Amino acid sequence: MRKLLFVYLALLGISAVSAKFYFKEEFLDDSWENKWVKSKAKEADGTQGKWAITAGKWYSDAKKDRGLQTSEDARFYGIVAPFDEDFNTTDKELVVQYQVKHPQSIDCGGGYIKLLPNTVQESDLEKFDGNTEYKVMFGPDICGYDTKKTHVIISYNKDNKLVKKDIKCETDQLSHLYTLVI
Repeated sequence: MRKLLFVYLALLGISAVSAKFYFKEEFLDDSWENKWVKSKAKEADGTQGKWAITAGKWYSDAKKDRGLQTSEDARFYGIVAPFDEDFNTTDKELVVQYQVKHPQSIDCGGGYIKLLPNTVQESDLEKFDGNTEYKVMFGPDICGYDTKKTHVIISYNKDNKLVKKDIKCETDQLSHLYTLVI
C-alpha cells in the first residue's frame, strides 16, 4: 500500500507541474538576432547602448550560460521580442521568470522586463522606450543608496497599479532568478 501511495503521489506531482511556454530564450546561438528588435529610440542623441551576448565573468558553461548584456555604462537600452503565440490568461496563472546578473556592481539602472499589449505595432518596436505602453513591468531597479527594489506594476485600463509591498532586490554581482506569478 505504501509503494502504491508513493507512486500515485509522484505521478500527481508530475501532472501538476505541466505548463505551456509562450516565450523562452536561451541565447544558445546567433538566431536570437532574428527574433529580437533593438530599440533605436536614443540613437539620435547618442545615448543608445549596444547589446552583447556573453556568459559574463562567472559561469558554469560558456555556451549554456550566455545572455544579453548591456555593454556600455551610462546608456539607455531597450530590446523587444514577440511571444511565440497569442495567449489569454483568463482563469490561468501567468508566470514571468528570468535571470539577472549585474557583474559590474551597478550604481544606477534597471533590469526589468515589460510585457507589451498586442496593440503595439511591429513597426513601432524600434521606438521602444520608457513611454511605450505595457501591461506588466517587473524586475529590479537600483539607483544610489535609496532605490533597491523589485518593481511590480500592472497596467489596468491604462492606469498603472504598483504593488505597494517593498520588495528588495539583490545588489551583489551574482545571478538571481526573478519570478512573478499573476
